[in-house]
Amino acid sequence: MRGLVAKISLGIIFAEIFLALLANFIAPYPYYRVDLENRLRPPSPTHILGTDPLGRDVFSRLVYALRISFAVAILSLAVALLIGTALGMVSAILGSVTDAVLSWIFDVVYAMPGFFIAIAILLIIGSGVMGTAAAISLTLTPIFFRLSRSAARGVLVKQYVEVAKALGASTLRIALNYVGRELMAVVIPAAVYMLSDAIALEATLSVVGLGVNPPTPSLGNMISEYKDYVFVAPWLVATPIAIIALTIASLNILAKELDKKLNAFLEAA
Repeated sequence: MRGLVAKISLGIIFAEIFLALLANFIAPYPYYRVDLENRLRPPSPTHILGTDPLGRDVFSRLVYALRISFAVAILSLAVALLIGTALGMVSAILGSVTDAVLSWIFDVVYAMPGFFIAIAILLIIGSGVMGTAAAISLTLTPIFFRLSRSAARGVLVKQYVEVAKALGASTLRIALNYVGRELMAVVIPAAVYMLSDAIALEATLSVVGLGVNPPTPSLGNMISEYKDYVFVAPWLVATPIAIIALTIASLNILAKELDKKLNAFLEAA
């Protein structure tokens, strides 16, 4: 049963990514096309998810919103993963003053609420796709730093690493052959978890008007644009909320399954 749920979750994520990548071909109308004569139409064969207050096709906006939300989330996650993991490994391997300074910096950032850090960054550099990605990546980087540092420190005290050091293995070789291999089991599932967090944070920032700017659609700013019509046209708000909830749930299920599979693989190896 658990495997079936994981397969369904994987199918959902693949379907969303497919829609996002092929939005130009799948969307029946341009996402920005205004048609005031057909405003607030309910779902129908012509507009399968209805139309919004400006007569724009909601399905067309949704597939483009998926593209933007995934792009922001994946970009911010990639930056946080690369910087946080690299610095975590460096901190653990070099130790001493380097470890103390980096740990202090990231502990301070980690102690602050991520949402307020993101708001502060966006107020400084401005909102938009790149600004939102930068703000989210800053909130995620300390998590990857702490995870990779902790995992690397655990590996470095193992007997086979001590033997490798005694035999003259270089720091780079130890980092790549021993530490990097063990980090896979920690960082990859965490990255999938954090992807759901990035999507949720992008949506939250966009809802409060600090994320992706309209008319470019994202899942968050669709909620923000349509919240005043929740009783008039409930499908407008329900659709992006349902997509966000489904995406986050699917990613969390996949992360748990991936964690289990990777640990089993590394133990067998």
